[in-house]
Amino acid sequence: MAKKRRSMEAGKMNRVNDLVARYDPSVAVHYGQFVELAYKMYESAPGNPTPNPPSPFPAGHKFIAWIQMKDFIVVGGNWTFYGLIAQSTTDANKFILAIRGTETLEEWWDDLTSVVLVPWEGFGTVGNGFSRIYQTLRVVYPEALGIEAAARPLVPTATFAHQVAAAVQHHAANARRPHTVTIAVAGHSLGAALATLYVADNFRAKLLSTPLLCTFASPRVGDPVFATNFNQIGITSWRIVNELDVVPNLPFLGFEHIQTLHLYNSASSVRWSLVCWHSLNTYLHLLDSSQPLSADCRWPPMVVSTAPLQPRVQPLAATAALRQIEKEIALSVPPAGGATINITVKIGRTD
Repeated sequence: MAKKRRSMEAGKMNRVNDLVARYDPSVAVHYGQFVELAYKMYESAPGNPTPNPPSPFPAGHKFIAWIQMKDFIVVGGNWTFYGLIAQSTTDANKFILAIRGTETLEEWWDDLTSVVLVPWEGFGTVGNGFSRIYQTLRVVYPEALGIEAAARPLVPTATFAHQVAAAVQHHAANARRPHTVTIAVAGHSLGAALATLYVADNFRAKLLSTPLLCTFASPRVGDPVFATNFNQIGITSWRIVNELDVVPNLPFLGFEHIQTLHLYNSASSVRWSLVCWHSLNTYLHLLDSSQPLSADCRWPPMVVSTAPLQPRVQPLAATAALRQIEKEIALSVPPAGGATINITVKIGRTD
């Protein structure tokens, strides 16, 4: 009986995964916009680890919790806002975890330390910087929810994956049936690497169903063993890359990307610069041209000349086709003269 129940639950999870198994750029944009929202919240108050979510919140969703990170290069560093958890208002069992990318010099340094590989239990080895940042991540609730005081995690001593599971299960409609509760995961740049580690950690702990991992500009997270083991998890993974972006090519030696690559190229649509190639706005614009680019990354508008058009020089071979045009003009003199004079004027062109 227990075996049959497990089989039924696995079947339900597979049906959930099938909903996003086929790559759909519009769905990727949807999840990318929550990462973009995390950027906007951070930029609205860079020093605030709990920036106010926008009001109104994106249609069909509500804000659940902040994700915070602590820089490890500074002893006693401050908590920094890094992402959010949102819940669907039409299906209380569906959630989104969105993690932003690198913004500050300290975060770039954290990122660069990822070139050293360290063990990631059950998966292989991953970048040291990615691993250390991930271990500082925590979930923090708003005071208005009445769970804890503001800026205190629900489960402060648990791993990040366990904290996310606790937050989701607290709000889910069917918390007692965890197979019906899903959390889609999205991230950009460093946030993409952290999102990948979360999915691996969540799978290792057998916590929540993650039907989709959607990453933008993700660096390589771990070694070939990590990539192989991650690809065998069986979830849908969309790794979206701008071909001109440098970050997806990092780190170099000893690292390998996870599946599945969806490649784009911004050469003809975005200003040429390292920043523009890597911008999340650029990625969303590549997926959907109606998504606005950053002001500094817009392609210069085409200059339209108001000068009169110049005649095009015809090839020599076409000269024979341009025959002389004859135009006949008749001039008449008065009848008293008794004659009509016909004058033919030939108008033509030579090449």
